Amino acid sequence: MVHIFFVGGTGHIGGAVLDQLAQKHENAKIKVLVRDEAKAARLVKVYPQVKTIIGDAGDLEILKKCSQVADIVINTAPDITHDEGIRAILAGLKSRGASCGSKPYYIHTSGASLIWDEPAGSKDARRWDDITDIGDICAFKGEAHTHAVTDKIVRDAAPEVNVAIVSPGFVGGMSPSIEHPTPITTPALLLTARAFKSGWQIAEGGNIHAWIHVLDLAKIYLILVGKALDDASESDPFPIWGPEAYYFGTGEDVSFGDFMKHLVPVFKDQGIIKSIDIKSVSVAEAARASIAGTDYDPDAPPPPADTWAMHIAIMYGINMRIEASRMRMLGWKAEKGSIIDSLPQIVAQLLEREKLVEKK
Repeated sequence: MVHIFFVGGTGHIGGAVLDQLAQKHENAKIKVLVRDEAKAARLVKVYPQVKTIIGDAGDLEILKKCSQVADIVINTAPDITHDEGIRAILAGLKSRGASCGSKPYYIHTSGASLIWDEPAGSKDARRWDDITDIGDICAFKGEAHTHAVTDKIVRDAAPEVNVAIVSPGFVGGMSPSIEHPTPITTPALLLTARAFKSGWQIAEGGNIHAWIHVLDLAKIYLILVGKALDDASESDPFPIWGPEAYYFGTGEDVSFGDFMKHLVPVFKDQGIIKSIDIKSVSVAEAARASIAGTDYDPDAPPPPADTWAMHIAIMYGINMRIEASRMRMLGWKAEKGSIIDSLPQIVAQLLEREKLVEKK
């Protein structure tokens, strides 16, 4: 019986992966790291076959010990600032491999922000392919490139652990996650709309974003789990695991301007904004707005460069153009439709959750 240790299983992505994993691999022994007993109880109520362990991505000893007894580790938790946690997972897996004589598996979640360009709101940008451009992708180094440091940590473990990196574009759609059904970028969008009292874009808003529905993304992890259980096959078109096992996840391209044209009517219908106008703003203005909401002060200093608010504001203006060639060659395809279709449900759900928090 396969033993799977899951880090991030209550998140937006992780919840979708766990849901599909529990359905498809009913006999697997799945252990999920959760932050507290309350979350553990909610998770087990939905998935009674799952075992939980209390901890987080900073509990290095727990991560190492749980990985030492796992055949597969799936990590969908945020990777940035969690280098030591990732090293602890890999150390545990290396120990597992040394003791049992076969290489265990690690499926890591990175992100296509690795290839972001300057946030100019322009549509002119390179399209990155996870097969033809893998040499350039693996060559990124240092903290100047988001995810590059943690990606290298994972790749360096390839001699002793079967590693694969999943690198999604922007993730949309509703997730079955018990804790985070809406995408992590949605609260910032809501705050920014409240600050500007309208739609917004960086410059002309022509920059292109790669989007993937969270349920389509979850299928990528399930394919990799299946490959781990089946071992390597001569029919595979390329090595499934290893330092070049880097899998982009994308289902559609949407310019930020078009995304905003679909989002502002939803915000207006919910009473968040009164106008469906879309104003052009700078990255600094967007960063101020994304943390201020109704307390927005246009003269306030922008947030520091290394903050989530600035990261989100830059996101509004960059290009992220990617091709998921590797997964398509394994038979994967996006099937859940456009992420645009789920915007009304996502905004309504987020507002409902805000009301619940206010009542507590």
